[in-house]
Amino acid sequence: NKSTRLNHCSTSTTFNTITVITTLFYREDKIKKDAIELRWPNLTTTELISKEDQVFWEKEFNKHGTCCSDLFDQNAYFNLAMGLKDRFDLLNVLRKNGITPGTSYLTSRKIVNSIKSLTQGVPNLSCYDDFKGTTEL
Repeated sequence: NKSTRLNHCSTSTTFNTITVITTLFYREDKIKKDAIELRWPNLTTTELISKEDQVFWEKEFNKHGTCCSDLFDQNAYFNLAMGLKDRFDLLNVLRKNGITPGTSYLTSRKIVNSIKSLTQGVPNLSCYDDFKGTTEL
């Protein structure tokens, strides 16, 4: 739906931490955490902390996953997100177009065109500046 931003749609749906309940489910839950971490890592902390506290995944699910809760439960939402990541490997496309982390001379048009070549959609880009020397796309 191009006319509506899909952010924070439902307050009745909340994130359930991916936990190891019994040894029967241990392997399945570990595989799920590993798979999500590989494709959707929290770049501000270590892998161990990311898998343990799951703050980033919770934030993303509560922001975007709640918008499709009538179609996808949490597990299906993360499976869909991982499938899209595998299908649309943006980092690889950006690299192929000479766009790499730390490159400061790029134009937003070059980034938009690179992403559009893969997804056929126009991305909504914005920069974050913490005014302490860190600027991120």
